[in-house]
Amino acid sequence: MFFSVAKLFWAIAQPLNLALILLLLATLLLWSPWRRIGIWLTSSVSLGLLAVAVLPIGHWLLAPLAGQFAPYDVANSKQVDPPAGIVLLSGAVINLKVSGQLGHAVPGHAAGRVVEFMRLARTYPTARLLICGGNAGPGAPEAALIADYLVSRGVPRTRLLVEDKSLDTFENATLGRALAKPSVEERWLLVTSAWHMPRAMAVFRAQGWDVIAAPAMWRQSKTGLRFNPGGGLRLAGKALHEYMGLLAYWLKGRSETLWPAP
Repeated sequence: MFFSVAKLFWAIAQPLNLALILLLLATLLLWSPWRRIGIWLTSSVSLGLLAVAVLPIGHWLLAPLAGQFAPYDVANSKQVDPPAGIVLLSGAVINLKVSGQLGHAVPGHAAGRVVEFMRLARTYPTARLLICGGNAGPGAPEAALIADYLVSRGVPRTRLLVEDKSLDTFENATLGRALAKPSVEERWLLVTSAWHMPRAMAVFRAQGWDVIAAPAMWRQSKTGLRFNPGGGLRLAGKALHEYMGLLAYWLKGRSETLWPAP
């Protein structure tokens, strides 16, 4: 139920969809007795879209999320025992629709997670590898597709734990923990996109699984003017999705803190 409601809410609230809805509403108001409100709404939405297109607002919004947990330092970690396992959160790592059509794994927009996961898997050859991620629609689960891809790249299947039922970050943590059964003494690394890491860490900690952050696709915030409406809206939408997710998970009791500390 929570998953369905969240998807429906985000379908309306993401910036491009919301802007279109507001512009349609403004158009109706322009042909009504409330024409002044229509003019004000049209102007506000237009200026907002222009600001997102010209200013690096998306980067500014993503910066606190992506910078909350630093990249995992393999060199310094050699001073302690190697991790017992590595967890990969696979949301949008694979383009499920195209993969289903072609019959093999096709990288998605978060495929950088797999790159970091494979790097750490090779660095720690004895670590167990847990892949979390199902599929809300028809076709193979994302975790299964990623597992097949890793095996084709030389990763032994015996190292892999495939959790293929979860549909969101909360289920990644609960179902993944049930499958891996980590002990209190074990160190596990968590791989997900840097901007998604705060919410993921908050959920895993709430489940009593004190994983170590290993963010992928970590990057510095950009500054300067440019004109890129599509890119600006995409980044702003990604950031707003995470901020709303942090709030919703905290209110729902799925996490114990609104903003997890490193």
